[in-house]
Amino acid sequence: MKIVIVGAGIGGLSVYHALKKHLSEASPPVTVQVCESHASPSSTTSTIGGGLGLAPNGLYSLSLLSPSFTEYIEARAFSGAIVTMRNSTGGLLGRFWNGTKARYGFAQAMLPRDVLHEALLQDLPEDAVKWGAKVTEVRERENGVEVVFEDGTVESADLVIGADGVRSIVRRALFGDNYPATYDGFTGIGGFVPVAALPQTLQASLSVDPVTMSFGPRGFFGYARADGEAPPRRLMWWSTYEAAAPPDRTTPIATIRTQLLARHAAWRSPYDSPQARVFETLIASGCDAGEANVDAGQGLLVLPRYVTPTLPSWCSPSGRVMLLGDAAHAMPPDSGQGASCAIEDAVTIGLFLQHYHLSERFDVTESLRRTAKAYEELRIGRVGKIIEMAKRRGQQKKVQTWWQEKVRDWIMWILCKLPESINDERFAYKVDKEVVSYIISQSAQP
Repeated sequence: MKIVIVGAGIGGLSVYHALKKHLSEASPPVTVQVCESHASPSSTTSTIGGGLGLAPNGLYSLSLLSPSFTEYIEARAFSGAIVTMRNSTGGLLGRFWNGTKARYGFAQAMLPRDVLHEALLQDLPEDAVKWGAKVTEVRERENGVEVVFEDGTVESADLVIGADGVRSIVRRALFGDNYPATYDGFTGIGGFVPVAALPQTLQASLSVDPVTMSFGPRGFFGYARADGEAPPRRLMWWSTYEAAAPPDRTTPIATIRTQLLARHAAWRSPYDSPQARVFETLIASGCDAGEANVDAGQGLLVLPRYVTPTLPSWCSPSGRVMLLGDAAHAMPPDSGQGASCAIEDAVTIGLFLQHYHLSERFDVTESLRRTAKAYEELRIGRVGKIIEMAKRRGQQKKVQTWWQEKVRDWIMWILCKLPESINDERFAYKVDKEVVSYIISQSAQP
């Protein structure tokens, strides 16, 4: 069996490792090749995005691929298991349980996205990824799939896995142009600031409130420690707001600075000082850092939120084309589950292929068909629930009336009073055990 993975981001590398781990004993051998349009690992790592939260279920899934991956992350990330929630006047709404190690085995990790990518690049064979290989078309044939590259070359495979993001080329093989990425009405702006450049009062506050989310009448502003160093080295920050049309990603930083200050400068924090207010300081420092690093491809991030419309399926009927991660279900970042769900997808595909192709000894055609069916039945429902939750959370970041703000603050106050177990459906999910349960349930059917 020959497998081609399109995309060497988090989902693509995760499914590569899952397939290599679970199909290593196949005879004849299964070959797995990743194709990536970026020219090198360094270029894709530097442009892969800003900060993220990797949930306990994502870290658990990552540990199934290799314990070294989670060790790499835990040595560099900040364990942000408790989130401080405030309103734009600085009022404390509460502190929300966001995934502790004591309950889930792994704590919520706050980290730059490139650290997760670097973890997955560990011990990767030199020939595992074809860098600079841009795919322009994927065509399913009767007995296989053709992958067409920008330079005109064509590669044949038994299975093509689309891990190529929200504007997936592989998705077109299933649906043509019927399900394009859609803008969800929100835009995020963010980046990183050096902690040493921040006022002492704000630096000191990070030992009390290391992850803070503030909600106001015209959007949201969050910041969090981005590493586990002592003292912390970097702070990640992000602003989210409604915008009728997606802004230009090339908007000058000076213009962005003005817009952010207009939106957040009047917000207050208990860590304001007469010399420096928190939100003004973070915006100024963030924009300064963006200007200083723009030539290195690590400037300010302007991210209009594009999501994947709900797809009727994630695989072709034959199972020879599969989608995972953002190609199948790019979700609003309000879920905090985008990367975690992509890793879960990857582990699921690897385990089902191991079962049907190796354990049950089906031929390639039947093992792919059964894997695709099982993958969709196990994953689509779970991911759909997470997306709906993310949409509800996103409503909190819309423009609010005075009354809507009061209701939102009250709801958040209540949420912060609830036990940590309210997160169990998401954070306690064990993808390997769910796969085993599915297989057992199917074998019990007549």
